[in-house]
Amino acid sequence: MPLIRFASLLALLTAALAADALDLSRKPHGDTELLLADQAFQLVSVERSAAGVHLGWVIAPGYYLYRQRFSAESVDGGAPLAALRLPKGTAKHDAHFGDVEIYTVAVDAELPLARGQTAPTRLKLRWQGCAEAGVCYPPVTRIVDVTATP
Repeated sequence: MPLIRFASLLALLTAALAADALDLSRKPHGDTELLLADQAFQLVSVERSAAGVHLGWVIAPGYYLYRQRFSAESVDGGAPLAALRLPKGTAKHDAHFGDVEIYTVAVDAELPLARGQTAPTRLKLRWQGCAEAGVCYPPVTRIVDVTATP
């Protein structure tokens, strides 16, 4: 009889732990409320200039973007675009992606144009980042209009 009670208690404890682990209504890592991706990684500028397109993001405190996870392509078609020019990031060993470079606070990127190439009017942008709390976001994809520099 004691063995049956022990097995029942063990089964109940296992079920309770599994249910607790799957409770998505709880805040991760204690009281940390995670921001939505668009709040954590705000695209704040997409401006055309004679040399290309300038892109800028502001990153919320406690979050970071991966340098290697940025991309841009024209939605308009036409000539292929050059690779984004990104500043050097801060080195980090990441549990998900190994040795990477990250940005915190902000990042500015340039999408250069070849001589005579017209800047696209719309871009498909991708980026990915994580919260320092240990949660990574799926890649974000946005189609944005390119505005002229004032």
